[in-house]
Amino acid sequence: MQVVADDVFYSIYQYLGFGLIFAVICMIALPEVEHKGLKKCLIHQWHMLRTDKITRYKFAFFTILFMVLSRTLICRSIWQCPWENIIGEWGVFTSDGTLNTEGMLNVLLFVPLAYFGVLGFFQQDGLDKEILFNIVKTSFGFSCLIEICQLFLRVGTFQLSDIFQNTLGGFIGVAVWAMQQKIMKRGRKNMNTTLLIMAAGIGSRFGTGIKQLEPVDASNHIIMDYSIHDAIEAGFNHVVFIIRKDIEKEFKEVIGGRIASICSSHNVTVDYAFQDINDIPGTLPEGRTKPWGTGQAVLAAKDVIKTPFIVINADDYYGKEGFKAVHEYLVNGGKSCMAGFVLKNTLSDNGGVTRGICKMDEQNNLTEVVETKNIVKTATGAEADGVVVDVNSLVSMNMWGLTSDFLDVLEEGFQEFFEKEVPSNPLKAEYLIPIFIGELLEQGKMSVKVLKTNDTWYGMTYHEDVAAVKDSFKKMLENGVYKADLFSDL
Repeated sequence: MQVVADDVFYSIYQYLGFGLIFAVICMIALPEVEHKGLKKCLIHQWHMLRTDKITRYKFAFFTILFMVLSRTLICRSIWQCPWENIIGEWGVFTSDGTLNTEGMLNVLLFVPLAYFGVLGFFQQDGLDKEILFNIVKTSFGFSCLIEICQLFLRVGTFQLSDIFQNTLGGFIGVAVWAMQQKIMKRGRKNMNTTLLIMAAGIGSRFGTGIKQLEPVDASNHIIMDYSIHDAIEAGFNHVVFIIRKDIEKEFKEVIGGRIASICSSHNVTVDYAFQDINDIPGTLPEGRTKPWGTGQAVLAAKDVIKTPFIVINADDYYGKEGFKAVHEYLVNGGKSCMAGFVLKNTLSDNGGVTRGICKMDEQNNLTEVVETKNIVKTATGAEADGVVVDVNSLVSMNMWGLTSDFLDVLEEGFQEFFEKEVPSNPLKAEYLIPIFIGELLEQGKMSVKVLKTNDTWYGMTYHEDVAAVKDSFKKMLENGVYKADLFSDL
């Protein structure tokens, strides 16, 4: 075994440097990479290596691929008779009784190649038998290609045993991945995740109070009930309400107490955080009455959030798909994501709306959110101030998936906001999450994955929207999307 270990370490030592260079070239050559000059490509790839695990998997795959090619083809001597031992050595020991180190290395080289191949280029989440078969089949085909090249280029020897050993290595690599998926799935069931509901301004949209919140079904459920149902169904097991202290009593009477009772029966905990206009890193400007925005609202919950979390608005309906996608992304180790809604599924029949249209790279990483005002429906789609807008573009509806580490960054940003923005606009400056995240993206300090959802978003932008929203919930109940006894299917 010492001989095998020495051989492996020698291969790493001999080929690693060139393997890393080869990996860089391959990463730049990938079709999803935008080619805007070598320097920008390298900077972008370095950023992706630091922030995106899929990029790291691909980089590792290409590095190992070069090592395999170097050992089997590139750095081999010319053989006059490459078919002299076609059968090869199949066992642990060779025919003369010595350890078959060459065969062991054939297996070992393909283990990480298959493992990082499946992580980098195939579906990463969930155990799929088709993936296992495809990887083993690819390992077999790749090994056959190597042996054929050895035969016709006269480098090394053509051996059937090599094909078997390489394929076995590929099988072991994908088996390791499969076991990892099972372990992760078991761990995901026990992982804590938080639903953070921004409810400090609830009931104020049409100048009404909490008691006058418009129910959306015959059972007097409000939109927030459906959001909490969908979050629990997706796997979130902690709910945090961000409210104002002055509405605490009324909120708990109308909403909080009822939700807490439902949550406790499903092993979901409930906490409260209070947004306070005086909770700032400085002195409150004289005459300031306007809340500081969504960034400060989320910071109010910093002490009660210790897990990955999703942020939503209290009075918007997001659908089931977004909650499931964000939860799956977070429990699989993702750091930052956003549910991207199809624009046509977020428009109002009663007037223009403002939407943040997402720009993304080929890997669905958010690059920019372009705020577009007065988007109205037309006979052929939509337009904003006479300019046609693609109704199939993805937009942000402020459904963010983040980790507790982000709260430290958000807090630092609030300090900077207070020092730089507030002095010039003390009465109206707002610290908004989309704008702050946009700044981090621009500075290359954050990477956000956009998760497309085809669900329809419902909000009550106009008073006339209420009837349409109620009708939509009625149809969803009739179609079995939800039960009349809303939480009975959890």
